[in-house]
Amino acid sequence: MSGTLCGMERMPPDPAAHPEQPHRDRPGADQPTPDRSSADQPTPDRSGADLPGAESRRRMREFAESPPYPVHGLRRPVVVPAILGGWEAADGRTTAVRLSYGWCPEAEAAEPPAALGRGCPQLRVDTGPPGSAGEPADLRGVLLDWLGGQAGAEPVHGRSARGELCVLGDAWALRLAVDGQAVTVLGRGVDPADVELGPVGDLLPYVVERDRLLAQLCASRSALPEPELAPAHGIAAVRAFLETFVPGGPDAAESYGALGRRAVAELDGVLRCGPARATYLVYSLVNQITELRRSMPWFSAPHGPRAAAVEELLRHLVLGQPVDSESAQLLWEQYWSVQQRAADADLDWLHGLWVEAWTDWAQRRSSPD
Repeated sequence: MSGTLCGMERMPPDPAAHPEQPHRDRPGADQPTPDRSSADQPTPDRSGADLPGAESRRRMREFAESPPYPVHGLRRPVVVPAILGGWEAADGRTTAVRLSYGWCPEAEAAEPPAALGRGCPQLRVDTGPPGSAGEPADLRGVLLDWLGGQAGAEPVHGRSARGELCVLGDAWALRLAVDGQAVTVLGRGVDPADVELGPVGDLLPYVVERDRLLAQLCASRSALPEPELAPAHGIAAVRAFLETFVPGGPDAAESYGALGRRAVAELDGVLRCGPARATYLVYSLVNQITELRRSMPWFSAPHGPRAAAVEELLRHLVLGQPVDSESAQLLWEQYWSVQQRAADADLDWLHGLWVEAWTDWAQRRSSPD
């Protein structure tokens, strides 16, 4: 799989640590993702923001200490908090580094802190690698993705004296060329003409601020009472969590975190594998379902074999039963394992084999006996 934001990969957040906001994109940093190109999910290569706790912080700091190319950020106006939202990768190469200012969706909280309020400015600056300035860009898609995919109206394209501009209501996306690098700025609550960029000499303060903000959010969430869930135990609890990620599945809303924590605990109870291993396996299941949504049209089709696929995922992983999709699931396990160890590995070939295996499985199910 290619492309994720360390904070962008479209992987769901750690169900035990950051419960409230599932991402709907693929296996790296502002997240979910999962577009095959885009970070906080199975969208691009793994970056650190969506990894559990300490591992996420370690990967973020490693990246900040040695970024692959010059990064640009907001110089004016001054908007806080400012965090490293993540990075995006494709084919083993970093394709975007993301800085977020103001209330940051990448921090995975449903509501901004009271001190910020809803009317606070929000900006994001994505810096591409050297030579990227001439590459085509889908500003409309980037803006809609930033706004959560809900528009209500069609964005208006145009050009400013500084570059290509796309506007939707009070939100906008501006693409600039800076020293041969493509820099995309997204904003709301700020006029694009008032935005001034500059080189960022040190990314570590952005990571420190992210850690502080996430610690504050986790502390505030831990004080909230657990929502009441419909009873489910063992594999049924894992299934209840996975169903929130399938097309047309229930909206977990405030219960997302509790469902994730319960799934991890119940899976540990069934397999006796320990909380860390159970969390890893739940991550793997959710990311494979997310990637199935992205890569397999039949998974989202009204009468496709989606339910059968999810059932086989559970039977294979939780019960250890033989299933027809075993070859596809073994390929995913290989991909998932390598991805955790080597964020920049080129795994497109393995993703292709996985796609072929699931495609063959679906064709066999649709073929007459």
